[in-house]
Amino acid sequence: MMTAIRAVLISLCLLLPGCMPTGAEVAVNPYADLDWDTVEVHKANLHTHTTESDGALSPKEVVDLYADKEYTILSLTDHDTHDPEKPTWPWEDYGIDVEASGMLPIQGNEISRPDHIGSYFNDYGDSDQQSVADALEEIKDRGGLAVMFHPGRYEHRRTPQWYMDLYQTWPHLVGMEVFNQNDRYPGDREIYDDVISGLMPERPVWAMANDDFHQMEHFARSFNLFLLPPDGLNEEDFRRAFEQGRFHAVYNPSRDTSQVIIPDRISVDDRAIELTVDCADDQVVWISHGHEVHRGRTLPLSVNLGDYVRAVLKGDEGTKTLLQPFGLVGTEDRKLTELTVRNGSGSGEYLTGSRGVSIEADEPEEDKVFDKWIGDTERVEDVDAAETVIDLPEDKPVTVEATYRPAESYTLTVENGEGSGQLLEQSYGEINADIPDGYVFDAWDGDIEGVEDPRSPHSRFRMPIGAGDVTVTATFTPEEKAVFSEQLRNPSFQEGTAGWDAEQEDVRIVEKEDGTQHLAVLRRSGIMQQVDGMDLQPGQRLTLYFEVKISDPGGDPIGWVGMQFLSADDEELVSRSTTVRRNEWTPMAVSGEVVENVVAPNVWVWMRDGQMHLRDFRLRVHD
Repeated sequence: MMTAIRAVLISLCLLLPGCMPTGAEVAVNPYADLDWDTVEVHKANLHTHTTESDGALSPKEVVDLYADKEYTILSLTDHDTHDPEKPTWPWEDYGIDVEASGMLPIQGNEISRPDHIGSYFNDYGDSDQQSVADALEEIKDRGGLAVMFHPGRYEHRRTPQWYMDLYQTWPHLVGMEVFNQNDRYPGDREIYDDVISGLMPERPVWAMANDDFHQMEHFARSFNLFLLPPDGLNEEDFRRAFEQGRFHAVYNPSRDTSQVIIPDRISVDDRAIELTVDCADDQVVWISHGHEVHRGRTLPLSVNLGDYVRAVLKGDEGTKTLLQPFGLVGTEDRKLTELTVRNGSGSGEYLTGSRGVSIEADEPEEDKVFDKWIGDTERVEDVDAAETVIDLPEDKPVTVEATYRPAESYTLTVENGEGSGQLLEQSYGEINADIPDGYVFDAWDGDIEGVEDPRSPHSRFRMPIGAGDVTVTATFTPEEKAVFSEQLRNPSFQEGTAGWDAEQEDVRIVEKEDGTQHLAVLRRSGIMQQVDGMDLQPGQRLTLYFEVKISDPGGDPIGWVGMQFLSADDEELVSRSTTVRRNEWTPMAVSGEVVENVVAPNVWVWMRDGQMHLRDFRLRVHD
């Protein structure tokens, strides 16, 4: 098929006077035939949860929230693992006045087993589903479209070839998420590039960005900008744009939409792809086969390219706009550079001139640490970093080698606590504060670069490379001087969610025979409580103290406890958390500094595997 497409295009070109290939040719242009003078841009989120599954807000509250932020397209994609399994549809059944909202509602559902799939324009749901293929077949039979959600979540058990097989089998599988929430899975884009490197130009896959909204911290950071004709805010025109890739995927971590860059026009001819866009040339980055190959608003097709190229428009504060990929033919003679990485990962053949190719040193043998990269290192970004990037030259193969040296041993001194001793560089030791009666733990002080959680009385210390002898000191405050919020002493917690796949029936209060209680959070569960009525001032520090243990130590039990500080508009301003792994009751803490405009903190708990038990919550304000 690929050879046939190329042959037809070249034959047609040869029939036209003056038309001779000068490099790659564009065979797939998702933006072709758009009338840029009349096109309308519509903001869309297509991955949204409500209280009909594991979201914090009702369907009506969610619709109002997005409408207020000038979204015009929204799909409520509640999980099909909750009753009822059907989509949250139609909106009118949930007290929503669709006309008043100004939104185009899109029927949606999230197929949640075994992988998460966005399902649109159909009513399929099945909480017992264990086959991705069967789920896609059901969506197809019901006339729907599908998107693979957050592939980075499964990167350790799903290969790019596994995804390629799906896309080649199911034409109605049109897209893949490349940004989810606040870029929760950075591996999403690496997988996406691997997949389209193997599929383009015959089989395009469109890049999507979605909030995966469960609660306010997820709101309005990732969205899509659909390019529709005048009066095109209807299901027919939207579906056509969805299928043809006529939209951009946007990641906007600051939520400041003034930072988002979008092109006014995209022009393609036999020599170049040109963007008419209000930004500097170095803000336009062209990616082919996963790596940067060019910068500038104009991409000459004579540049060394693979089977696709896509553009990323970089705004301030981390904002990125991803254009859909252009499929290319005539690239058989592309130049490749061989990169050899000894004692590390990253070896392979790459497009000559690729920039930002990742290299990572292997884990050192026992009692050794990474030293530096040697070899062809003139284009290595940081020769002293075990994980870094390299720009590939155009005229030779490249070999780099990770080297190691014996780890030095330094003395760790723990004052007012336990854990003193000798530690090799990069090795861990536990540190525990000895809290005197009548006092509460405040923080670790001193050489705290290696302290995993400076606000926890029990933490780990990793000896930094080249640190020398170090001292950490546990500090305390008299309990009568500590200000605590009574709202968090052995709470029952309001039902809520910390996000992801929280199942509220797996969060419970356990009461012992002696009348004491503790909170039990089981696998894949989470809760959240907003603490109102606190008069917080910038510069103060808020610390959540608690005792915690993990039970069911089989496998890899792990959980997190955290806080987030919210503004009056429920915008997340600060987020802090600590990791829980110990299987005996342990005093811990998580802390954060109060910044401007904070009105309330959220306290949340999330368990990935095993069971987590918590007791004696206390929230302290440090002046």
